[in-house]
Amino acid sequence: MYRIIAGDYERVGAASGSLKEMLKKVGMDPLALRRAMIAAYEAETNVIIHSLGGEMRVTLEDGVLDVEVADAGPGIADIEQAMREGYSTAPAAARELGFGAGMGLPNIRRNSDRFQIESAPGRGTCVRFMIRFAPQAAAARREVAVQVVAGRCTGCLRCLRACPTEALRVRGGRPLVLEHLCIECGACIGACASGALALKGVEESLDALKGAPLVVPAALLGQFGAGVCVEAALAGLADLGFPDVQVLAGWEQALREAVAVWARDEGRAWPVLSPVCPAVVNLVEMRFPSLISHLAPFASPVEAAVGERADRGAAVVVGCPAQCSVLARLPGRLRGIVGVCAGLPAHAILRWAAEGGRGRELQIADCRLQIEKSEQSAVPAPDTVVVSGIRRVMGALEAAENGLLSDVPVLELHACEEGCFGSLLLREVPAVARWRWEKEAKTTSDVVSRAVRREKAFAARRGLRLDDDMGRAIAKLAELDRLVRELPGLDCGVCGAPTCRALAEDIVLGRAEASACVLRKG
Repeated sequence: MYRIIAGDYERVGAASGSLKEMLKKVGMDPLALRRAMIAAYEAETNVIIHSLGGEMRVTLEDGVLDVEVADAGPGIADIEQAMREGYSTAPAAARELGFGAGMGLPNIRRNSDRFQIESAPGRGTCVRFMIRFAPQAAAARREVAVQVVAGRCTGCLRCLRACPTEALRVRGGRPLVLEHLCIECGACIGACASGALALKGVEESLDALKGAPLVVPAALLGQFGAGVCVEAALAGLADLGFPDVQVLAGWEQALREAVAVWARDEGRAWPVLSPVCPAVVNLVEMRFPSLISHLAPFASPVEAAVGERADRGAAVVVGCPAQCSVLARLPGRLRGIVGVCAGLPAHAILRWAAEGGRGRELQIADCRLQIEKSEQSAVPAPDTVVVSGIRRVMGALEAAENGLLSDVPVLELHACEEGCFGSLLLREVPAVARWRWEKEAKTTSDVVSRAVRREKAFAARRGLRLDDDMGRAIAKLAELDRLVRELPGLDCGVCGAPTCRALAEDIVLGRAEASACVLRKG
């Protein structure tokens, strides 16, 4: 049972959000989950706007979700009129906040397999809806490109607080990555000062890669301070053995344009999600599987760029574990993967500049410096909304899953602030690195950047499910809720889990003992 407080516009979606988390943990199929969330959100919002408060009661049994939302409000005098799209009696305060469009009850009925409403003036309103569902299909296990470096963990717990999906634990003096929850954003690596977490599958030395086409993010070229311009950084890379440098900006722009065209097709469900950021794609597949059908069917820019150089085999500089993983699935097309934080250290470029590189004429014509960028490459199409930063991205996906962004043609979501310029493995201020790139970059390339259709469809991951069997998942969820009530709710992390609820889940799933919490009640 979830309480709903009248007029509490700050917490609109709290009850339906809790219901959504429950349904994901028991493994409801994504399409039914989306319908349930839209209906529950609308019902909750109606209580907040129109009533004196109410409750949402939920029953889940044998593939059927039953939801009853009852309030103590003034009631509805004319139910038939209230069911008409666009009809609203919302007060001015609600309308000023964007609520009260008159679509609540129609949306509940549209997304339900059975709908019922009872109301009368002075007696409040009771809305009941039912949704039939199937279990979410089982998903294959995936490895992640985050590795634990033995002996380096200091127990600081920063990784627990940094991870946006609660995929980290610290047990036995070392980090533990829960692969089914990890989206490979790199937040944990960026937060770990001791180096206990690192990229997996990257080259430690550049020697074996020299002479290969080098694919780099534009962000890399703005990392070397005011004394090293973009052209100097590129020439420095040539001096280090990489005369053929290709910058990803062109492929990013090509994808942006292709997704905008895809979104304009008649009948396309909005918002269309750009697959520009592999970490965000992982997040959708793990936590928001009902939105998988909204992902535009294109490869990420780094995959497309490597495909263009498949004949020679490219070396790639990556800014996150998610990019490592998508590249690892391109066998035969790579010479190697290099991390931005280690494989191409800033000091190598700075040393080149200090030894005279800055002072001599740059032999650009002697190097094949391929900068893929047009004047508008950093400017999204008019129908594209760009969101960066993983917390804001998760908020946007929550809103999309609740059906609140159907007027937005395209969402371009980046896990890092300012896109790859904000990679947590880089050190320069993201906005400064972007400014340096955009100030100096110009088109000098003969390589045609293009968007590439995916070879394999996006697929849901195991995600939040407690068990592949829905009956067992429901039982485990009940045990989890019981344990949460016994834990202190401090979310201190001393037990090695990021929150008390995460510890309760670990106990239920056999990943931790109840004794892990020294403050447990009773």
